Amino acid sequence: MNPFKDLKTSIKRRFEFIEFCLNWSGHVGRPQLQNQFGISPQQATNDLTNYLDGCPGNMQYDPRERAYVTSPGFKPKLISGEASEYFMHLEMFSRGFRTKEEIWIKELPEVSTVSVSSRPLDKRIVRTVVQAITTSSALHCVYASISSGIDSERTLVPTALVSDGHRWHVRAYDFEKKRFSDFVLTRMATPKVLAKPDQAIPPDDDWDEEITVKLSAATTLNEWRRKQLEHEYEMECGTLEVPTTKAMLFYVLRQYGFNPYDRDDDGMMRNVSSFQLEVLNSKEVEECLRRRS
Repeated sequence: MNPFKDLKTSIKRRFEFIEFCLNWSGHVGRPQLQNQFGISPQQATNDLTNYLDGCPGNMQYDPRERAYVTSPGFKPKLISGEASEYFMHLEMFSRGFRTKEEIWIKELPEVSTVSVSSRPLDKRIVRTVVQAITTSSALHCVYASISSGIDSERTLVPTALVSDGHRWHVRAYDFEKKRFSDFVLTRMATPKVLAKPDQAIPPDDDWDEEITVKLSAATTLNEWRRKQLEHEYEMECGTLEVPTTKAMLFYVLRQYGFNPYDRDDDGMMRNVSSFQLEVLNSKEVEECLRRRS
């Protein structure tokens, strides 16, 4: 039974903070809650007491530290406790989206991140695209196609926003080519929302249809290196299964170091990155890529 099921959002957020501190710092006290959320000492005391009542085995009071410390049997109830939560706060801080006071990491290590250089997104373009999506409207724009090398007018029906890990795209039905494609937002200009299209838009099957990419350590590696990769990716029986959709398949492959456009002598996708992985279900994956192109 979840003791925090019916909590108010504000209290739940403070309980999540308590767990984050216990998980990553090993302690949490009244001043931390006061400083983070701007609450009174009494409210901070109540939060700590109520959290302890709900999860009595997660923390215990240490009079020497004048704070609660993590119990040996600590199990988070409101956060995942995974490293991804910690790195999310670090990344938000390093990219300037949060100040040091706003993130939950107080013993802040030195951190640096790499970002791909790209033209900043024009908020007017994003706003117009989002408006078209949320109102199921069409969109007229000028699009710079790198593959064709020209600027062309496009009439689209946007359906979703997509990130490939580096850039933001809009997924949309292209009236000219009569298919769904992804369009890079920074290549759009002068977008304008049009009335809802009269003609019916076909279903986006690739967006809904799922595929699981099965990866393994490269067969060219020696046993020690294969075991290290299997451990690193938590492979089961030497296989890492990555569920995705056919619409996102191309991006997923690139995230794991594959270049779907680059083939080796056998016609298979080449992976020249440090990932040193191979696709086990390559026939299925290649067929999906041909459908997408």
